[in-house]
Amino acid sequence: MKALCCLLNYEKYCWPGVQALREYGFELKMNPHGRKYTQEELIEDIKDVDAVVADNEPWTEASFAAAPKLKVIAKVGTGMDNFDLDAAKRHGVVIANCAGVNANSVAEHAVAHLLSVVKKIPQQVYAVQEGGWPRVITHEMAGRTLGILGFGNIGQAVAEKMSGFDLNIIAWDKYPNAEAAAALGVEFVSFEEIISRSDYMTLSVPLFPDTYHMINDETIAKMKDGVCIVNTARGKVADEAAVARGLASGKIGGYGTDVFEDEPPRADNPLFQYDDYCCTPHISGDAYECMANYGRATSQIIIDFFEGREPKNRQV
Repeated sequence: MKALCCLLNYEKYCWPGVQALREYGFELKMNPHGRKYTQEELIEDIKDVDAVVADNEPWTEASFAAAPKLKVIAKVGTGMDNFDLDAAKRHGVVIANCAGVNANSVAEHAVAHLLSVVKKIPQQVYAVQEGGWPRVITHEMAGRTLGILGFGNIGQAVAEKMSGFDLNIIAWDKYPNAEAAAALGVEFVSFEEIISRSDYMTLSVPLFPDTYHMINDETIAKMKDGVCIVNTARGKVADEAAVARGLASGKIGGYGTDVFEDEPPRADNPLFQYDDYCCTPHISGDAYECMANYGRATSQIIIDFFEGREPKNRQV
């Protein structure tokens, strides 16, 4: 049997998965491109594979049609927005993801972004490197309100890590987990309330039609002046043009993001011209420990399928 590992550096950093799959008898093919697969490259490489470790490459009708032997896909991470799930069903391909595996790593990254934008760390780094010595005054976070949009594994981990900052933490989720919120001292509120009450806001919702551009001109107008927003969810959860307008007007006091509407972003992305902005290249789940756990989780999904067991976190 053959398996394609689309995630870059899977062999290097997800070595427990490589070891498990090879011991089970798989011949492994690694991503040779040094970047995300294009549609054409994926179609060429999946013609004879039985299983795939997927990243964020395009799984369209054409992709599934090009892989007649493909039976199971293990998706690194949680987001399923790069999959045509109806096409997967039509072609009889089982898909499971690694929900929860990256929660700690992504939450740490979200906290890092939040501290960076609130304390204006990037601007001070650049100023000092250029010979400046700025006396930047920022606010303490204690006593302010943190709103967490999306209270799944990542949102809960953010709440736990931020609990030591003496913040009032509120959350919104389409399917609220009241037990988890109570354990963490978090108050569930409506979407309208979290938008209007939050001094700081972190986004950890999945990308669905009803979360597409949930941060937009209309919702930004209802936010507090100077709100700081961190997005470690998906780029399209926020309308980048609207965020740029918010930064220009001062309505948004800082925006930190690990994700973009288009990845990699264009050099003329409107966000890049603002000082109260920091970004990273979609790496929030790329801690060494997390990558090793991705290897364990993805290989277990594939092996469970071929052993006749129901894969954990099956989506299709």
